[in-house]
Amino acid sequence: MKLAWFRPDDPLLPPALDDSAALVTQLRSTHEIDVFTASNASAFAALHARAAYDLSVFELDDTPAHAFLWPFLLHYGGVLQLRTLTLHTSRAGELLRAERAGDYAAEFAFNHGPWPEELPAAPPAYPGDWPMLRVPALAARIVVVSQPSTAEQLRRAHPDARVRVAQTGIVAATNSPASHDEVPAASASPETPVTFGVMSGGRLDVVRRAIARVRDAGAQAALMEARPERLLEEADVLIALHWPPHGEPQTPALAAMAAGKPVIVFESASSARWPALDPQTWQPRGRTTDAPIAVSVDPRDEEHSLVLAIRRLSAEAALRGRLGLAARDWWRAHATPQHAALDWQRILEEAALLPPLAHPADWPAHLTQGEFAGDRESL
Repeated sequence: MKLAWFRPDDPLLPPALDDSAALVTQLRSTHEIDVFTASNASAFAALHARAAYDLSVFELDDTPAHAFLWPFLLHYGGVLQLRTLTLHTSRAGELLRAERAGDYAAEFAFNHGPWPEELPAAPPAYPGDWPMLRVPALAARIVVVSQPSTAEQLRRAHPDARVRVAQTGIVAATNSPASHDEVPAASASPETPVTFGVMSGGRLDVVRRAIARVRDAGAQAALMEARPERLLEEADVLIALHWPPHGEPQTPALAAMAAGKPVIVFESASSARWPALDPQTWQPRGRTTDAPIAVSVDPRDEEHSLVLAIRRLSAEAALRGRLGLAARDWWRAHATPQHAALDWQRILEEAALLPPLAHPADWPAHLTQGEFAGDRESL
């Protein structure tokens, strides 16, 4: 199958955190794939007219870097890889920057009903309350998300959309112990601080406070602040706390597992299927006989639970080693690019046979008349 794959160009994203690049690489063994970013997307229409693509895939997230692909999704349709359940900040910001306040109002009304007050000059402070998902969900033939809980939430909100789930696939960081089949090493001595690295930008202040409290109590723990690729190689424990959750792929946590490192995550719908330890009791959460692969903290008791997790993990090298090895085994069994490609193969085959969804009667006119000139195609 000949595919056009639209994604942002982020040269600073390390390969271990670029799950989509790993997926494209894997799918290229059976498909011809051209990748389009903001730098070359203007060439797509001519290439498609010359030798038509069978299907387009669009990665969509709530960032300015993803704004360029909206017109292509709306005009051509295809498969939408939805990386978040709120798109308001990116879409509203782009429309308002382009002085298209009327189009923003029309899209808001289509998604959520009339704006409650006067037309805003900027996106609202809490965009999660108005995610603006109806337009992209109905523009695509199929919407792909990474977690069953996210799919269920999206189906409830948009029953007309075709929603499918595909596993996130991660490659092991090049210099991580797992990439060489090594057992993760413990710290050199009891006096050497155990290093904790934060894999995502959120909750850093909370982690700093927790580390300080643990150190004040005499534990040998240190916070390592560095780029993700260095953390994956050098940190003893990795922390991947993202809040609030909007259905994003658990890429940082999975990268930690692929590196064979113990990882601390939030207990949430997206991590519920992982066998994890509760730091309040150090017993497995739920009913599972599988070896724990993570420590999951309750968001309602975040800092205290994080202190408990850091305190014990900094003191017990054997526990860190067991968690890291079990996490690596779980990644190999469930979350490699090969696993993701199997799910995507089924989705792409299904999408190629499906017609586009019919636009509802209240579909905003500018979505077909203003994004691109010319007749709407289906790809």
